[in-house]
Amino acid sequence: MIKASLTDLSMFHGAKLCPLWKGVNIVYENCFTFFFFFMPMHMSSFTATSAATKAEIDTMQAHLPDEWPDAPEITSEAAILVDIDTDTILYAKNATSSMYPASTTKLMTAYLTLSNTSLDDIVTFSKNSIYSLPSGSSHIGMHIGESLSVRDCLYGLLLPSANEVATALAEHVSGSVSSFVELMNSTAVSLGCVNTNFANANGLQDPNHMTCAYDLYRIMLGCLQYSDFISISSTPAYYRKADSILDRDIPMGTTNKLIKKDSDYYTPFVVCGKTGWTEEAGRCLVTYASKDGRNLICVTMNTEDPNQYKDTIQLFNYGFDHFSVAKASEQDLTYSTQALISNSPLGLSEQNSSFLTLDSASRITVPDTVSLDDLTRRPITNEDGTHMLSYELHGYPLGTAMIINQVAQDTSDLYVASGNSLSDVLQTKPFHEIKIWLVACMLAVIILIILLVVFLIRYKKMNKNNRQTPPNHQYRMQ
Repeated sequence: MIKASLTDLSMFHGAKLCPLWKGVNIVYENCFTFFFFFMPMHMSSFTATSAATKAEIDTMQAHLPDEWPDAPEITSEAAILVDIDTDTILYAKNATSSMYPASTTKLMTAYLTLSNTSLDDIVTFSKNSIYSLPSGSSHIGMHIGESLSVRDCLYGLLLPSANEVATALAEHVSGSVSSFVELMNSTAVSLGCVNTNFANANGLQDPNHMTCAYDLYRIMLGCLQYSDFISISSTPAYYRKADSILDRDIPMGTTNKLIKKDSDYYTPFVVCGKTGWTEEAGRCLVTYASKDGRNLICVTMNTEDPNQYKDTIQLFNYGFDHFSVAKASEQDLTYSTQALISNSPLGLSEQNSSFLTLDSASRITVPDTVSLDDLTRRPITNEDGTHMLSYELHGYPLGTAMIINQVAQDTSDLYVASGNSLSDVLQTKPFHEIKIWLVACMLAVIILIILLVVFLIRYKKMNKNNRQTPPNHQYRMQ
């Protein structure tokens, strides 16, 4: 409203604002920027969602920016590559299409086992867990009534991909496979999956057992919350020795050639993953890799052996070679308070420049074809009242940075720690400094408004006097 009224006053000086109006306009712009960042942003129309929808992912696949680095050709029917530090999709092919997951299903079984049990819990193998398996199914040779610790079961589940272990864990967690399947499907929704329906705990062929590449990424992301998952699934070979629980040894080796050093497809930066195969599903592979401080997840589905490894390696090389991650708090000064103060016409001191910061943990993915400065910043207010900037390339999301009000954070900590009253807190140095700045801005605006009013009064008075004075030719002598 203020800006509109000041612009309307330009009629007194033709099409352009005089220096006075320009000064008022500059102050307005700086004050607006200040209040945007330091006052509550509940009026913002932007909201952040916890996970992308299927439609959003499909749209992103179909509308990559023109500057996006050229991706390699792969044979997998579906695939996705995600930078998990920024939750940025670097590559996607049929990422939300329904696919058979085969034994990559066991990632969800592992996730629910880690979420609901202790590694030292004892799992007993039922008749159903042993005899429900088809001939030729992968297993570790367990018998009815035998027991293993959850830890040993997880090794059997994730390395040799034992199907009887998956069923036994399902029964241990939920009492029955059917109850566990219900838990799998409800958990899939909570993890942000968009197109998943599980029918069993091991991934054996079932026409109703479907998921997609994007959902396997979300499930793998959940698994990585557990350090035990990483340590177990990254192990090439495990030798389970006889003990009081089971009096026989069980050797277990991984089916994942990316982490086997004697394999032609061994890749040093690959940390862990899970393989899958049935005739209907083809070769599937979900992999986590870490290199130079960056972390990626790759999913490939339905291809022929050994293309699951070739495709995964190609996609990882693409992600690591053609994208970098910027630390927003250090590399983006566009919205820093120091920049706002330096550009202020009020000559304010830069000692207050710590009011606004970007979260030091925030990361932004930057393609090698552009720079951080080329990205647009979109302010977002989250449902929990926190605020952040979304970095985008022509609308394509590349990461977010949380906005931290340092003053509020510092004084909130002080308030909690000291037990002082709110009035005491408001007298502390951070609040005292910001109050001085606010008062200075307000005084400057008030002074300019007074000058504006005085000018208008004088201008109107001058116009009135001019209208009352007859033209000079009326006083000529005849």
